[in-house]
This record gives sequence, C-alpha cells and structure tokens, in this order.
Amino acid sequence: MQFSIEVTPKVDVSALPKGIREVSITYLPGADDRDVVAQAVKLRQLGGAPIPHVPARSIRDRVHLSSYLSALKTEAQIRQVLLIGGSPDRPAGPFTSTLDLLETGLFDGLRVGVAGHPEGMPVLSERECDYFLNLKNQYARDTGTEMFVMTQWSLDVATIHRWLDRIETFNTLPIYLGIAGPTSPATLLKFAHICGVKTSLLGLRHQSGRLGKLLTVQTPDYLVDGLGDRIDHFHLYTFGGIQRSGDWLITRQSDVVIPA
Repeated sequence: MQFSIEVTPKVDVSALPKGIREVSITYLPGADDRDVVAQAVKLRQLGGAPIPHVPARSIRDRVHLSSYLSALKTEAQIRQVLLIGGSPDRPAGPFTSTLDLLETGLFDGLRVGVAGHPEGMPVLSERECDYFLNLKNQYARDTGTEMFVMTQWSLDVATIHRWLDRIETFNTLPIYLGIAGPTSPATLLKFAHICGVKTSLLGLRHQSGRLGKLLTVQTPDYLVDGLGDRIDHFHLYTFGGIQRSGDWLITRQSDVVIPA
C-alpha cells in the first residue's frame, strides 16, 4: 500500500514522514506560481517527488503555461503534474478544462494526474463527471500518455465503493484515493462546503457526534481498512494539520510501500 500527501506552497515540508515521497502542491486561485515552483524545489531537495497542480482557469495564456512548466522542469526536475479545472469563476485565460491543457502538447513526457470525484461536483452531474473521466482515459490510450486519477476526498466508504463500481467499466488509470487526515469536525465541515463533497457534508451534519469522534480519535483508518481490498494508493489531505497527518502515517508505516 502506498500513501501520498497534499501540501500548500507555504507549509514547512521538512517534517514530512520519510516514507512519503509523492507530494502534491496546491495552486489556489490568485496564488503566485513561483511559490509552487519554490515548494517543488524544496521537496526535490528533500528527496521527494513533487506533483505540482496546474489549474486550467488560473493560467493566463500559453506563454504563462509554458513558462510555469519550464520553471518546474528546470528548477525542480518534476516528472509529474496534476491537472485540474480550478475555480469555476471567470477563467484568467483561454483554458477552462484539463482537456484544454492536454491539447496544448506541453505535457508530453510528463506523467499526468487528472481529478476524480467520488461524490460528484457542484457544477456537473454524476453522469457528466463519468463522461469526462472516460474522455481522459481515451486520451491516455490514444496518445500513450502515462496518467493517473487523484480524487477529491471523501469520508464515506459506501459512496467510494459505488463510484469504483461505476467507473470500472471504462477506467484503466491508477487511482490515488483522497482521504482526510486527522482533523477536527469543524474543519472538515468548512472544507466539505468549499470542496462540494455532498455525501460527506450531509454525514457530518447529521451524524456529527459519531463522525467527529471517528475522525479525531481513530483517524482515517476506517477508510483505509474499508477500501484496502480495492485501493492500493491513498492520498492524504491535511487541511493544515501536516504534523498530525505525519504522526498518523507513521502508525501505518507497516502498510507503506516506498515507490522506486
């Protein structure tokens, strides 16, 4: 079993567990891409394998995209990226989707991650989410691009199983399944609103006592244990609690496989 983790550009990554190499780096609306590059450089110096985000709607134009990728390649020697649509607000330039980014041809030679949504998206139906994930599978087959799916986080084992059942007819890409690290229920409620994880939000509202104890005392073990027969890579969202997430990962150390 493998684990990866997500961090922001400003967080101190020196304390990350040694067993975790793959680290995704957020690029939020309005952020400076130089901060993402700098964090990627730090992770590479620490022996990590950075996965910087590339949000389509935050990219101003092809020149901006090319410059950003060039800096990541030359300064941080990145080998993989995560493409996301980004904020649904007005795009900064001509790119509105990950497929728009892929069609530029600027990602040739890189391993490319795309987003998966076990709980759907606020702006797309379940069927539309499946349709676009299928298109990305087709792109990988048609071009020979090495790709993987990194999902939004979810708290509900049954919902994730249903999503896996639904996409298994067409998905052949490896899955990095998103889970929340040890975090307070209040923080989870906040991020559930922001991220649009509807099932998890309802669960937190209606069963806050039970789920609150589960997530602050027992951590995400129930997700790993409940899905380990189908998922071999879990991606940890720390929500600012990188130390707590790191401590939890150490408790799962016997499950960790360090990629070559």
